[in-house]
Amino acid sequence: MSTRALVLGGYRRLLRASRLSFEGDTFALQQARLTLRNQFLDKSVISDPKAQEEMLKGIDEAESMLLHHIVQGKRVDKSDEPSRFKVKLTDPQKKNMSQNEELTPVTLKSTAESIIIHSGNACTRPQ
Repeated sequence: MSTRALVLGGYRRLLRASRLSFEGDTFALQQARLTLRNQFLDKSVISDPKAQEEMLKGIDEAESMLLHHIVQGKRVDKSDEPSRFKVKLTDPQKKNMSQNEELTPVTLKSTAESIIIHSGNACTRPQ
């Protein structure tokens, strides 16, 4: 398959993944589409085969990130409780989770602490 066909297919896959990840969030979806378009246009002049191969790998990684690592929280409005959000996992996200992995609730206190996921991955917020 030609590089052009692979790139165009990757572009379509990223648009599809962003549509799934940002469903219901018009602003995020518009920004994702605009960013994808600009990134692909900026890189369209690159002709080095090694650089093109790296960019194709980047397309696969970006698609995986969009499908597996972005979750949307929807606010659950109840006047007698603090702000609460409900997170709905997509099928690819459910398949990607380990048996012993669980979602960690986000609270005001937890935003100042490290996020530790039981699979061994950790992420700390910048100071």
